[in-house]
Amino acid sequence: MREYIVLCNHDHYNHCGIVRTLGEAGIRPVVIAVHNDPPMATVSKYTKKKHIVSSPEEGIRLILSEYAKSKTEKSFILTGDDVSVMALDSHYDELKDYFYFFNAGETGRIKHYMSKDILCELAEKHGFNVAKTWKVKVGEIPEDIEYPIITKAINSYSAEWKSIVSICHNEDELKEAYRNIKSEYILLQKYIQKADEQSYEGISVNRGKDVFYIMQNNEIYHIPDKYALYWKNKNVDDKYFTERASKMLEEIGLEGIFEFEFMVGEDGKLYFLEINFRNTVNGWSTTVAGMPSVMLWCNSMLNGVIPKDCYKPIPIGFTTMAECYDYDLRVKSGMISKKEWLKQYKNADAKLYRGRHDFIPFLSFMWYKLTKMNRK
Repeated sequence: MREYIVLCNHDHYNHCGIVRTLGEAGIRPVVIAVHNDPPMATVSKYTKKKHIVSSPEEGIRLILSEYAKSKTEKSFILTGDDVSVMALDSHYDELKDYFYFFNAGETGRIKHYMSKDILCELAEKHGFNVAKTWKVKVGEIPEDIEYPIITKAINSYSAEWKSIVSICHNEDELKEAYRNIKSEYILLQKYIQKADEQSYEGISVNRGKDVFYIMQNNEIYHIPDKYALYWKNKNVDDKYFTERASKMLEEIGLEGIFEFEFMVGEDGKLYFLEINFRNTVNGWSTTVAGMPSVMLWCNSMLNGVIPKDCYKPIPIGFTTMAECYDYDLRVKSGMISKKEWLKQYKNADAKLYRGRHDFIPFLSFMWYKLTKMNRK
């Protein structure tokens, strides 16, 4: 009776990685996706059944009506986007008896810690560096502000969280940024010149008391003020990080897949950015590396403990590429030659679009991309 359900607000490679990981383990999941292009998880060969809905909220109503069947053999709900995490969090009490899903033990607790100001305070409390941050009402300019600053949404599930981001070097630029922001409150944060991005993938059970850190990710190339799309991956051996991160997760009470994100400043220091309470870009990388975060978390929730033998050495030089967007970013811009890019693509261990044994999502994306270009 147990089902594995993938809830998608955006049908992209985060969710496709979940479906492929389940499929390679012999599990065919149900995919519930908000209708958007291009379809990826919904067209995977591993998908048993798909539902198209108008919102994650509608998806949860569908889950409760059709899949809340057994309290003794609870099903799983997995996701790779913040909007779906928020929806699950808001329905915690309705879901908890029938499903395993990413949670912090009570309704609204994940939402509380998805507020970046609260999360940054928690990170600072447990010993991580955090760039100086101000929570302000839009239009307000703190007396002790230190330029340059970056404007940020308080959370990553709001409709305009990406469009809010601006780098302001003086008061005039900040006032101009304010004119285009609709939110009532935002964060201003001291701008740190980035030398690298560093993140950590892991799983947490037993309300954060049992944690396993699977993988560390770093950029292979660096473009100022842009996210990388090509990473090097390795085992996690930083005890300074793991000790502090574990205390944060226990205080939150998290049960789920997570990713800690940091920026490496030009001063060489790590600056905490956020925790993603879900499967992320490098979730598929953990599968290819032999420590699939999705399966490890599901089995740990069923058994009540993370197995002691789940660690596996990641080969030196292991890399992950979001190949379609990386090609556009670097080859089309002239940053790298097509020949050099193809060499890197061939050698990448984890490819987020092409996968390993499931090619239809890649073809679906490429078809969408070509037809969209033709329409333009």
